[in-house]
Amino acid sequence: MGTKKKQDEQGRLDAAEHVDHRSRMRARMLRQGFDSLEPHEALEVLLYYIVPRRDVNPLAHRLLRTFGGYHRVFEASIEELKKVDGVGDQVALFLYTLGEHERRCDRSRVLQSQSSLRLDTITRMADYLLPQFKGMREEAAILLCMDASRRPISCDVIGTGSVNASEVSVQKINALAVRHRASVTVLAHNHPRGPAIPSQQDIETTVQLRALLSGVGVELIEHLIFGEHDFVSLAESGFLG
Repeated sequence: MGTKKKQDEQGRLDAAEHVDHRSRMRARMLRQGFDSLEPHEALEVLLYYIVPRRDVNPLAHRLLRTFGGYHRVFEASIEELKKVDGVGDQVALFLYTLGEHERRCDRSRVLQSQSSLRLDTITRMADYLLPQFKGMREEAAILLCMDASRRPISCDVIGTGSVNASEVSVQKINALAVRHRASVTVLAHNHPRGPAIPSQQDIETTVQLRALLSGVGVELIEHLIFGEHDFVSLAESGFLG
C-alpha cells in the first residue's frame, strides 16, 4: 500500500509539473510570439489542443525525426502519420487538417491577390498555378476557372492520386464551371517525385476530358503538368488540337 501511495503522489506531482510546463509555454508564446519557439516546442503547443494531458514533448521530437523537418510533418498523409509511435486517429487527422488548412489559405491568398491578373499566356497560367501544389506529396488534379478575359475566378482540387478520366469527374468539372460561370477552364496536375513528362495516360485523359466537357458546354483550353523543377503545356505540345 505504501508503494502505491508513493506512486500516486508522484503521479500527481508529475501531472502538476506538466500543467505548469504547458502554462509556461503558452505564456512564452503570447509574450514573444510563435516564431520564438523551437520546432519541437511549436509542435508541442499545437498538440496541446488534441492531447489534453499527456506529455507531448517526446512525440514532437519523434515526428520531427520521422519526417525530417517541421513543414514535412504537415505534408504527411494520415496513413504516414499513424505509423509514428504515439500518433492515433485523432492526432493524425488533426495534423493533416492543419496542413490542408495552410495550403487552402495559400490558394485563397493567391486567388484574391491576383484576381485582376489576366492569365492570357501559358507562363502566367503556370506562375499562378504552381503555388497551388505547395506541400502536396501525392499527385493531384486542379481545375482553374476563368472568365472571358482570362481572369481567374476559382481554383479547386478536383482529384487526388492517379490522374485519369475515372478519377477526374466530368460532372464535377461541369458543376464547378457552371457554379463559377466560367468561360474557359484549365486543368493542371503534378508529378511530385519526377519530371513533368506527360504519360500516355495523361494525354489520353486530356483528349477524352476535352471532348466530354465540350459536349456539356465547357471549354478546356489547357492542361499543365508540373514536375519537381519544370512544367509542360499539353496545348503547346499539340495534344489539344
